[in-house]
Amino acid sequence: MAGIVLLAGSIAATVIVRAVSSSSPRPASGYLLAAHDAHFTALFPRKPLRIEKTAGTTTVIVYLADLPGYAVGIICAPVPASGLVRLDRAVNVAASALPGGEVVSRHRLTYHGQPAEDAAITVLGEPGQIRVVAFGSSAYIFEGFGATAASFAHDYKILLDTFTPHPYGGTTG
Repeated sequence: MAGIVLLAGSIAATVIVRAVSSSSPRPASGYLLAAHDAHFTALFPRKPLRIEKTAGTTTVIVYLADLPGYAVGIICAPVPASGLVRLDRAVNVAASALPGGEVVSRHRLTYHGQPAEDAAITVLGEPGQIRVVAFGSSAYIFEGFGATAASFAHDYKILLDTFTPHPYGGTTG
């Protein structure tokens, strides 16, 4: 899982650094994404950029909405063959994969009936939020970053509130 998170973090880092460095008002509408390749549906603040990276035999899919002043996204990776996702470790690795990323606080919770871990983090001194959870054979990392916590909080909450995991099958949405 560590390699997957590092790979995903490197994908998101460039976009996130741009988002943290500017600011503007929040968009008025959203984009409902049915990501069949990543097995979920969620409402993003705008149509997200889809990024796919392969490392060896592992493919990681990132859906990232990069807006002026903030970014929110979902990273989907396969659960390791062991079937074990260490949530605390995944949070640590996800934070450290981002430029200047550090975990500030964390707590365990249940999300859609599954164990999950939330963490407040900083990225280059700016606030961020991460949630890690696994559903079946997919692990998800939700991310929100911005110049202030308020800049991304609304859309990050909507992303979490509207996320619905789906069983495998289908094509890219």
